[in-house]
Amino acid sequence: MFGRGPYKAPFAPVHERLGVLTPIQGPRAAVVKYAPSLCHRCNTTGTQAYDKAYDTFIVWLFANEPAVLHKRIIDFKEVYGDSFEDSQRDLFKYFVKSLGCRLISARQSVPPDLIALLPYKTFVTALKITFCVNEDIMLLPASTRSSFIGKSDLTGFVASEAPSVLQGYAWDEHISWFSVCYWYGIQPEGGTGSTWVAYAQHVYLGRVSPLSPEQRADAIKAFSEAPQDAQGHEVAGS
Repeated sequence: MFGRGPYKAPFAPVHERLGVLTPIQGPRAAVVKYAPSLCHRCNTTGTQAYDKAYDTFIVWLFANEPAVLHKRIIDFKEVYGDSFEDSQRDLFKYFVKSLGCRLISARQSVPPDLIALLPYKTFVTALKITFCVNEDIMLLPASTRSSFIGKSDLTGFVASEAPSVLQGYAWDEHISWFSVCYWYGIQPEGGTGSTWVAYAQHVYLGRVSPLSPEQRADAIKAFSEAPQDAQGHEVAGS
């Protein structure tokens, strides 16, 4: 997203977590990487097709941003062509890989069905994915939101009869306004988009708006008043 680096002020990216800001000097910065959890083969040739499917998807998504935001539909045939069935399956497996890394980072075991599905074209899994537009991120100036990348907290769910055993997870990550929502072992929240498990040509984008009406009003006021340079970046200190 930011190029090969090194990244330099005043527009270098910054990592924020729990209020702590860490400057990022390049794409291999330790603060934006998980600790190793995959063998070299699995992280390279074993999942290379998944990474490629994701890269193709993201490039297409933002190259077609106005149409996607207007229609709120993704047609995988438009993304991948006639090979969309295989490619969207690889895309789903990329998201399985991403969730697995997040679970390991949180010291949780990766559910067996997620590991087992990777070699297969047909599979059964408790993971459902939805895509949605974050309407609050859309409040940001275009030049700012295009490089706004983040991941949410990982939320675990337990059953009342076994309150010490995690049986489900919810998580999301986003690039700009586009959010990928993960629902493992639980039903997706309404409004976050059509449920996708790599079996549909079309998926429908949902919408989320985490800010309260008061927070939205404050954000709109702040962004409209913030001075910007010729490229549309907010001026430092504003």
